[in-house]
Amino acid sequence: MFRIGIFGGSFNPPHNGHISIAVQAKKELGLDKMLIMPTCNSPHKGAASVGFYSREHMCYLAFGGIPGFEVTDIEGKMSGRSYTLNSLRLLKKQYPKGTEFYLLIGADMLFFFQKWYRYRTILNECRVVAAARSPGQFSEMNNCANGIGNVKVLNLEVTEVSSSEVREKIMNGEDVSHLVPDNVLKYIKERNYYL
Repeated sequence: MFRIGIFGGSFNPPHNGHISIAVQAKKELGLDKMLIMPTCNSPHKGAASVGFYSREHMCYLAFGGIPGFEVTDIEGKMSGRSYTLNSLRLLKKQYPKGTEFYLLIGADMLFFFQKWYRYRTILNECRVVAAARSPGQFSEMNNCANGIGNVKVLNLEVTEVSSSEVREKIMNGEDVSHLVPDNVLKYIKERNYYL
């Protein structure tokens, strides 16, 4: 049976923490493929400071060379809010019936997952798996997952970094070469993003 992971986010910009979580989750879950899905109009966050297609391109730069990884622009083609359920259903049409889908989310998304659009339907249509964004979140995440039901918490090694931290450091002229892949940083500098 084919097993597909979906890792969505604003990826503004994609960083080493994103890559670490996605690579570890793919291995841990025995996935055949991990889809990286940048959001277009996230209902959970305001408009991203960098446009969809630039963030999609940074995802290609960050994940494109990793075997079994693929970037999808499915949310860029949709109008209105980027609801995960709608994206999931469109993606499911692209794969054979019986394909298993795993939605990978971070701790920040897990903690308010019950506020997502039709979250119970998402739980019925795929396996939801969550990974910590910072050390020490595992037990709190397990408690939250138990309250929701049908959510698996992965105990992965954490690379502690956030996109907002990367943007702030760039704005302050600080070095972020240890936080983002070289080709992503080169693209950010060429475009003068986050200054």
